[in-house]
Amino acid sequence: MDAAIIDIVILIIAGCIGGFISGLLGVGGGIIFVPILDYFLIKNGVLTTDLVPYTLANSFFAVLVSGVVGSFPAFRSKSINISHLMFVGFSAVLSVIITSYFINLGTWYSPFIFKIVFSSLLLFTLIKTMLHIETDGSDEKMGIGLSILVGTITGMVSGLSGLGGGIVMIPLFMMFGNLPIKKASVLSLAIIPVLAFPNVLYYLIIQPTQRLSESTGHIVWPIIIPLIIGVLMTVKSGVNAAQNMSAKAIKFIFATFIIITIIRVLTSLA
Repeated sequence: MDAAIIDIVILIIAGCIGGFISGLLGVGGGIIFVPILDYFLIKNGVLTTDLVPYTLANSFFAVLVSGVVGSFPAFRSKSINISHLMFVGFSAVLSVIITSYFINLGTWYSPFIFKIVFSSLLLFTLIKTMLHIETDGSDEKMGIGLSILVGTITGMVSGLSGLGGGIVMIPLFMMFGNLPIKKASVLSLAIIPVLAFPNVLYYLIIQPTQRLSESTGHIVWPIIIPLIIGVLMTVKSGVNAAQNMSAKAIKFIFATFIIITIIRVLTSLA
């Protein structure tokens, strides 16, 4: 089989996995997209200095698509609180911008120290998630103030670590807003595109130092299109699977996802 066809098949399969996880858990799927994008970008000759922005740009693009498509049924059924969506989403975007600005001001920021702290917070989140007692949502505490707080924390963590999104929002929704995990996941999936869109727009406009053929800004179409095809094939299946699963099963899968994220953050310190 031709090597180019094999690459396309691998990208589609990766998109399928990332899309399904995104729909199932309400996360962006970046933990799947980033390693596969990293591999194929290096294979296509992207140098180390440009690798991070290229990887982030294409990952954000895939996350944007998975979030929009995955949350569409919830919008259609009017099961998403638009007020929560707007206040969490836009406060997160503002927080990311402010955090990024202060990071660029000086040398105070240490990725190494932050990743240690972030991993500790994820471990705490893992424990709280597993101990969280599911409710029917009747005692929901999500108001404007809490929505802004969750968005601000999510944006800050995302800006400092390059991670975030659902892996941060869902536990916060559960712990502070007393949302059931299924409702928290649906809301998270709808908010993720709000976080991803400004980044996609930025990377489309900003020209990289190393320009690749068949790309717009940092978006590399021969790589992102097969990945997106895979996402479109499975993201709705992930959403449907989540609706049919018990809250306990989703919580267990989400806890496993947190553990994988912790391992990934810690191994990046080496």
